[in-house]
Amino acid sequence: MKFFKQSAAFVLGFLLMAGSVFAQGNPMQQKMQQAQPDSITNDELKKFAAVTSDVNEKIDAEIVSLLADKEMDPERFQEIMMKQRNPRTDSADVTEQEQKTIDEVQPKLMKVQQKEIMNAMEKNGLQPQRFQAIVKALQSNPEVVKRYRKITQEQQQKSGQN
Repeated sequence: MKFFKQSAAFVLGFLLMAGSVFAQGNPMQQKMQQAQPDSITNDELKKFAAVTSDVNEKIDAEIVSLLADKEMDPERFQEIMMKQRNPRTDSADVTEQEQKTIDEVQPKLMKVQQKEIMNAMEKNGLQPQRFQAIVKALQSNPEVVKRYRKITQEQQQKSGQN
């Protein structure tokens, strides 16, 4: 169960990476449609949080499923992936077998994630362009990050009360 509680940051990292996938469309169209970080509304941040929550649930299950026949614990997979994405942390001391597993699982996970992000955006009423604008704002604007964290904490408290 510890894995599922810790995976929110892991999945958010995946989502931020996935934002670059959506950025690979038509550059002119993107330039016109990108929002300034200051224009990100709390309602949009709530929708983004709902998308991350929906995707988080699906990705958790997918990681467990993909690793079921591998000799790697989901927590170890998450640890390695987080350390590989964050250059400020110590290396994960990855074995050859672990790296092979990651190389097999990661592309499958990214494909599932892209599908789930699109489904979750549609379900929560968030357009891909706005999703990308929020990703960009979360990567570059501390004020948006602060507002997003507050919203996600409030949502976690609400879900903990239910």
